[in-house]
Amino acid sequence: MGNLTHAAGRLAVSKVSDVVLKNLDKDREKEIVKLVDFMEKYMDGEKLDINYEKARTMITDKNGALNHYINRLLDEVDPHVLKTMVLNLGFEAFLNGTKTIRKMREKYKCNVPWLILMDPTSACNLHCTGCWAAEYGNRLNLTFDEMDNLICQGKEMGIYFYMFTGGEPLVRKADLIRLAEKHYDCAFLSFTNGTLVDETFCADLKRVGNLYLAISLEGFAEVNDLRRGEGVYGKVMHAMDLLKQNGLVFGTSICYTSKNIETVTSDEFVDLMIEKGCRYALYFHYMPVGNDASVDLLPAPEQRIYMRSRVREIRNMTTGKGLFTMDFQNDGQFVGGCIAGGRRYLHINAKGDVEPCVFIHYSNVNIQGPISVKIRCLRF
Repeated sequence: MGNLTHAAGRLAVSKVSDVVLKNLDKDREKEIVKLVDFMEKYMDGEKLDINYEKARTMITDKNGALNHYINRLLDEVDPHVLKTMVLNLGFEAFLNGTKTIRKMREKYKCNVPWLILMDPTSACNLHCTGCWAAEYGNRLNLTFDEMDNLICQGKEMGIYFYMFTGGEPLVRKADLIRLAEKHYDCAFLSFTNGTLVDETFCADLKRVGNLYLAISLEGFAEVNDLRRGEGVYGKVMHAMDLLKQNGLVFGTSICYTSKNIETVTSDEFVDLMIEKGCRYALYFHYMPVGNDASVDLLPAPEQRIYMRSRVREIRNMTTGKGLFTMDFQNDGQFVGGCIAGGRRYLHINAKGDVEPCVFIHYSNVNIQGPISVKIRCLRF
């Protein structure tokens, strides 16, 4: 099955997903394990750091965190959204994408990223202290055609996962929905402050099924609103309620600092996120870049050490909380170190500058102008 065609592979995953969703009142674990079986066969010959047998054991362990996590997904997420996530993020991005990207890296002898992060706009409806993107200003935009062209090029290279940041990406939410509709085989994730989420947008998210959110949050109301503005925490809680009620996939994006690190990793905070319907928590340590940045907020070395172990404790799929957590800096060992510069990802800002990373505002190439950059020709 390692040589199964792309179309046949997607069809097979689609059929297995239909069986799982059709038999939720029966032996769920038995059906879900079939997806692991397919993955092992489809990726035969590919070097992956995955213990398939251990995965099967954790899925079928009814007392384990992974089992509880999967069952909450099945019970709480809209079936169309769930199936689309399995097809696009699971099959297209992780399985087929990984295979294709490895071939392209060998063919062109250069980095080909697994995901692309782009800024639809630099405009934002908030003015957060220490925003790393503030130095771009608030008047820059990528056009729909520019973003569409990037995705078309990316898919030729095996890239099926795209993230949006800004600015506030949901200022351009109509265009994000258009992109998700057109590229129905891709997975999209938008970072957002959450204040522009409403019932109409939730209906659009449910319809397309392949656009997920990571809502910025830095603790409870007092701490969060100190940097983000009065009343923002309440709006985020309301947004999460709407997203959960509509069976959508979302999580949090958490900037941890020397001041809030214990709060955002506390049992109380993590349990609240799970209760609200979050499926993941993406942790980033504060970077003193941008609007009124202060080095005093940088985590101390001992706090970084604490964070490394605490994030893994929460994430543990046997004894953990049942929330997928990732630390952008401290989890580097699982991806072989820094992923910037197209090694695993790159950033394209709202001016069209191609940057190695969102935190490295350097570029030697731009996608706009008479010569459109080809993804496979990028060099840093």
